[in-house]
Amino acid sequence: MTAHDVMAACYGIGAIYPVVILDENPNWVRPPRRGIPEPASPTTDDTPAMLALRWTGTTAHQATAPDQLQAAFDRAPAPPIEPFELEAFRRSLPPSLHLITLVRQHVIGPWSERPGRLSTHPTPLTARQS
Repeated sequence: MTAHDVMAACYGIGAIYPVVILDENPNWVRPPRRGIPEPASPTTDDTPAMLALRWTGTTAHQATAPDQLQAAFDRAPAPPIEPFELEAFRRSLPPSLHLITLVRQHVIGPWSERPGRLSTHPTPLTARQS
């Protein structure tokens, strides 16, 4: 994995977050209840998507996101991923990393080239510290 494997993604509401794609084949769906993504089936109503690992830490710790994603990616099961392997992997993740489904259109590009990365505008956290 290289630095360009950590990608920037966005659901379209402005929040850009780092991810790594674990399975590029769009054959995963969100579970009906809270839980891990599931393999798509012919009876699935949701649009199948890629399996990804999302970082959800705080802005103050954003610099650690690529390293955390890299370390988890290196331990991730290789496709095709069985549900029991995915559950074991999920249990090994730190609290800031979450398994998600992601459609290709939500991937913006490399995290290192994400929009706003060079912004000089203060973040809410830095504005309070001033």
